Amino acid sequence: MKETNAKEIYTREERIEFINSDFFYRMKHLVENDRKGEVVFCIIRPNGKIITITCEEYPKGIYRIPSGGIGYGEDIENAVFREVKEELGLEVEIIDYIGWLKIEFQYKDEKIKINEKVIFYSYLFILKEVGGMLLSGALDDEISEVREVDLKELADIVESLNNIEGKWRDWGKFRYVTSKAILDYLTNTRYG
Repeated sequence: MKETNAKEIYTREERIEFINSDFFYRMKHLVENDRKGEVVFCIIRPNGKIITITCEEYPKGIYRIPSGGIGYGEDIENAVFREVKEELGLEVEIIDYIGWLKIEFQYKDEKIKINEKVIFYSYLFILKEVGGMLLSGALDDEISEVREVDLKELADIVESLNNIEGKWRDWGKFRYVTSKAILDYLTNTRYG
């Protein structure tokens, strides 16, 4: 990892108790078969705004900080550059490596005596856009819309993730944790 401007590395452990078995088992399958974790990347545009994203299947009006999977055997820094290019079509420079979140996903069902957990790592980065063409240069079409925000708007977006109800609740709690870590870092550093 390149030397960064961060004074200390952010490390935190979180536990999310899922109520939706489908989402829990989807995450468990991803961890066991596809990825060792994810990179969460906060991209600061030349205008100083922060990129947030949404996808067609998300609840209406919900945005988040972008992220992407780290394959088994893949270098974390390489995953950052690959995911940014694939999802957003941008070239970036790493400004800060914030640190990582160790997230324990839990699912319990007392009626049928299930008590399972899976550990997932999110590696957090602050990036500066240096080239490319937003979305039109993307290698996949997963992202349906980008919204550029300031810190106050990001705080509202983060809070909305924490308040999602229904089938997207567990996903919202997960994305709240990662997006909140980015927001806290930005608020408490030179970016705030």
